[in-house]
Amino acid sequence: MSLKLSRCIHLAGLACALSACGADDSAAPKKTVTRVEIPESEFKPVELENTVNTLVSEIQKTGAKQLQLGVVLKENSNYWESVKIGANRAFGELGVSGVVLAPTESTEEEARNEQVALLQEREGAGYDGLGLAPLADILTPEINNFADAGVPVVTIDSDLPESERELYIGTINYEAGHTSAETLTSMLGGKMGSVIVLGHADQPTWPDGYNRTQGATDVLTSAGYNVVVRQTSWSTDGEQEDVDFMTDAIMTTDPPVVGMLSMFSPTFRCARSVTAAGLTGDDVTIVGFDFEPETVTDMQSGLIKATHAQRQYYFGYMLPYVLYSMKVLGVDKTRDILAPEMVDEHSFNAGIDVVRYDQVDEYNTYLDSLGIGG
Repeated sequence: MSLKLSRCIHLAGLACALSACGADDSAAPKKTVTRVEIPESEFKPVELENTVNTLVSEIQKTGAKQLQLGVVLKENSNYWESVKIGANRAFGELGVSGVVLAPTESTEEEARNEQVALLQEREGAGYDGLGLAPLADILTPEINNFADAGVPVVTIDSDLPESERELYIGTINYEAGHTSAETLTSMLGGKMGSVIVLGHADQPTWPDGYNRTQGATDVLTSAGYNVVVRQTSWSTDGEQEDVDFMTDAIMTTDPPVVGMLSMFSPTFRCARSVTAAGLTGDDVTIVGFDFEPETVTDMQSGLIKATHAQRQYYFGYMLPYVLYSMKVLGVDKTRDILAPEMVDEHSFNAGIDVVRYDQVDEYNTYLDSLGIGG
């Protein structure tokens, strides 16, 4: 063999070793994920936890990758604190770079514009995946820009189904409303009459709120109850307006009001209406949503019989895992893994926790185990 030929073979072999022809991802270090163990509890979402474990198992079969992920929320408030804690915990478990941001502007229009700017900044910085709780459909073009660049976007809490987001993670509102009405009818134990629903009856202005309200009213009307829907007021004087309306309805509606169902966080307004009408939680059965301090206080006194808590912690916790999986396993395989909780091709049902008034302490202990108590 000539020296020239020998040298060519050597260089070709070296080039192959340095290129894809000699690369083998199976020989690369595998991704290691160490999850924080959640203690057993009646409220621990077993199916959802099993799904996360399956994601982790598949992720750990791939080579370790350094990704930059972002989460943009609607605002900084108590409701979103659980989301931030969940997302930051998952960033740590995955060992990836991640940031959780939210608008700081006060008006609705300013907050929407700030969300747009936050997405544009993440796009300019070359992020590998984005989680988003969208305030409005003006974010659709920004989501589509990420999609065009091959960067997955996953929405939480509110969805933009007309955008090119890959997935929605959160409460499936019609089903949640359906569940809440079933909780109320079960607690009424066959007692018939009228039910006041503190909800949202105008679909164009808030589809999520409308769908949740509709899910509840469908169950109640099918069960034979007379349903009175009060449009929840979010104005400065909204609390008193709602209390005044519902107090009058309790005292004048025929057949008599036997139950009340709040579809959103101000469930305590129902309790104040019952008290203002001179009645008790035994006279009118109240069921609501969320685990706000005022609601918890009224549950402990027996005024509110049950609430339905959304799983904000898991909204945030799922985001980094799903985005990471989409980058290393692909979108289709990720959806296959999530299938047990998928209600359609693009919607993952995080579920809700049904908490009775005699389970407040137990539920607080569970929240403490997630790191979101108090």
